[in-house]
Amino acid sequence: MLKRLRLLWRTLRRLGTRLVDPLRVEGEPNKFRLSSAETATTTYDGDVGWSKRPPAMLDCPRCGGEIVQHSAMDDIDCPHCVAEFGQEAFTDLDLQYMICPVCRSRMMHGQRHPETFDVPEWATCDECRYHWEFKHSY
Repeated sequence: MLKRLRLLWRTLRRLGTRLVDPLRVEGEPNKFRLSSAETATTTYDGDVGWSKRPPAMLDCPRCGGEIVQHSAMDDIDCPHCVAEFGQEAFTDLDLQYMICPVCRSRMMHGQRHPETFDVPEWATCDECRYHWEFKHSY
């Protein structure tokens, strides 16, 4: 009886390993993303809307230091001097780059309608393929 249980245990363990191995990448669990290969997307994860905008690195007009605005709804306070700005001052400050909320890399960003909007309308991370879109209606 004990011999049969051991044989059953080894068989189940081998079967479990065969089922789980394709889900692993280099010995660690795979991190699944929302897109699939069949949809031919170039990004893996993303958000839409100004409230979900990635963190932004801005130039302080007073001291030239860097200011991180973590959320689009946060006030903009320089950690190097006493400069303070409301969230609406975002368009008046120089945007250096946006920071990927997934891997913390610098993101490419741009505008599609520069005559209409003074804010970035998209941002993409080349490292982890996260993408953000500014949601608007035409």
